[in-house]
This record gives sequence, C-alpha cells and structure tokens, in this order.
Amino acid sequence: MLDQLRGRNLAHVGCTMGLTLGLFIGLVVALVIIEVVRAAGAVNWATIAWFGCTAILGGLGYFLGDRFSRQRWGSRDVPGDVRK
Repeated sequence: MLDQLRGRNLAHVGCTMGLTLGLFIGLVVALVIIEVVRAAGAVNWATIAWFGCTAILGGLGYFLGDRFSRQRWGSRDVPGDVRK
C-alpha cells in the first residue's frame, strides 16, 4: 500500500484526517462545555473551542503528513522527476 503512495506528499491526507478528527473532537468538547457551563456565554466558548480544535488538528495533520513524506521518501524521490 505504501508503494502506491511513494513520491506523493501526504500533507493533504494528514490535513484531511486532522480536519475530520478536529470537527468530531471539537463537537464533543463543545457539547461538554455547553452542558457543564449552562450559561449565556457557553455557546460562544463552545464555538471557539470547536473552531480551535478543527484548526489545530488540521494544521497538525498537515505538518505531520508533510514531515512523514519527507522522512519516508525524501524530497527528491519523486517518480518521473527530471530534476534529479
């Protein structure tokens, strides 16, 4: 399976996985905040937590996917690349 991904940048795959995980975890955190605080400002804090989890995990996935791609295949190991 990794041979099919050889030479591809996995930053976009990591970003997609991070965003999906961030949306889910952010939603759970937002629901917990709303349930625990039960105040007028709880919805505002829950929204900030939801967006924050999504942005942080999406960025982390992008960074880790890019780093994994470089570590696994190097920056010059791209099939069909004439600049070798």
